[in-house]
Amino acid sequence: MYLFTLAVLSILSLIEIFNKEIIEKRKIYFLFFAFFLLVFHDGLRWQTGCDWDAYSNYFENLFKELQVRNTVTSFEPLYNLFMMSVRIFTDNYSVYLIVHALVFYVMIFYGLVKLSPTPFTSLMLLYMIIVPYMGTNRQLLVLGGYFLALYFLKDKKWLFFILIILVGFFVHHSALLCLAALLCCRKIKTKYLCVLFILVLLISLSGVMNMLTPLFLLLVHDDQIYSKIDFYNNIRVYDVSLAVSLVSILRKIVWLVILVCFDYRIKNKDTFYYISFNMYFIGILFYVLLNGTVWQQLLSRGMMYFSVMEIFIIPYTLALLKPNYGKLFVVLLLPLYCWVNIIKSFSNYGPNTDYFQPYKGLFINTDYVRQNTD
Repeated sequence: MYLFTLAVLSILSLIEIFNKEIIEKRKIYFLFFAFFLLVFHDGLRWQTGCDWDAYSNYFENLFKELQVRNTVTSFEPLYNLFMMSVRIFTDNYSVYLIVHALVFYVMIFYGLVKLSPTPFTSLMLLYMIIVPYMGTNRQLLVLGGYFLALYFLKDKKWLFFILIILVGFFVHHSALLCLAALLCCRKIKTKYLCVLFILVLLISLSGVMNMLTPLFLLLVHDDQIYSKIDFYNNIRVYDVSLAVSLVSILRKIVWLVILVCFDYRIKNKDTFYYISFNMYFIGILFYVLLNGTVWQQLLSRGMMYFSVMEIFIIPYTLALLKPNYGKLFVVLLLPLYCWVNIIKSFSNYGPNTDYFQPYKGLFINTDYVRQNTD
């Protein structure tokens, strides 16, 4: 299912880049096709994705859960309200997943059309990023709202941006991280970017971040955080080799290096260009700083709001290439680039986990017995 969906999106991307006239003439049909493909992809899954048991059990027992105060599984109030709006009509979790997917992708598609000059290419890249987050229902809703908010920020309507993010806070508290975009609306000189990168790299190599964990535990009294840190310390899923770290850093930074080197060739750079560039750069700094530490696992989901800017950065680099065989080769490599990153992200959940593979849905791999659904 993953390969099929990626293949369909890559074909749309290829057509968009090399024969945009076809896309423009029938854009609404292509958008609806991609929209419903992804809605069914997410909405018709069953026991596929992380946090399956937590969300499905909470939905089925929603009214019982709301009568219990301070439960571990309690969620933010607006998410409870959203879930309740479906639960009062049905206890079928698949119906809820369809509704969730519809709301999520309406916001995503609206944002992509408004923000990206090549929305289908950005959609293919977005698929690479969000598939490993499939199942994080609250945060995906925030991500959809984030795309709407970025549209307002692009037009310098800061109040609307802030209001949407504050609403998102009551769906998932990580939404506050999106406010960093307010500080990213202008160009930062290359020399400052280099200094920041080198400084963060030196801090990372010093190992000081792992030393700060005990201090953090003294300052924060939260049983859920304690349990997460203990979990990650025990399974050591954050142990990575230096070679793997360097490859990952190079993969992330290559797009920014290209844009910096050919900055003079990029025309009509608007506010959103700098927002996407700077937010993606901040995401790289966090990755360098936290990679190989327990903090990486605690904050990995929050970093999605920064890493997702890759879907806007890459189209800018593709625009620098002339429409020849060289550009065709690069565009054909992008689906492979996406697939490798999807598989790598699946593996980040640790060994002996099958949250995502194989894809299991209401009509696909129905007989497969999932080993891990939490």
